[in-house]
Amino acid sequence: MAPILTPEQLAAKLSNLSAKSIPAIEKGMANACLNVVGLSKEYCTPGKSPYYKAPYSDDNDPRRKPPHMRDVIDYEVKTEGKSVRGIIKNPKDYALAVHEGTSTMPARAFILDPIKAKSSETVEILSDALIRSLREECI
Repeated sequence: MAPILTPEQLAAKLSNLSAKSIPAIEKGMANACLNVVGLSKEYCTPGKSPYYKAPYSDDNDPRRKPPHMRDVIDYEVKTEGKSVRGIIKNPKDYALAVHEGTSTMPARAFILDPIKAKSSETVEILSDALIRSLREECI
């Protein structure tokens, strides 16, 4: 059974909550990012991609040596003060041209489309992380 807190005790716990919940939110953001990265990699896989041509390079193309674009899709969680951001990224120099398209190639938004597709799951993952943090702090 949870202890009964006075209003003053609850207010004190809630005032410290945002700082103490940051690690839980960072972990939740990492899980949400991994969820999006998985779909991004799928969108870069021939036969699984929703695009006309998957953004996948041929091993014999001298301009685009392995590892393939899908193999280097990654994420980073950045915390600045009380703000936690998840960043999905791809270091390949041609990734932006593939993602945004060019005058001769249509856009294949292999990062933005999965972010949109997974938005409800992302909210759920982050909500669960925050709820766990609240329960640990207030109980």
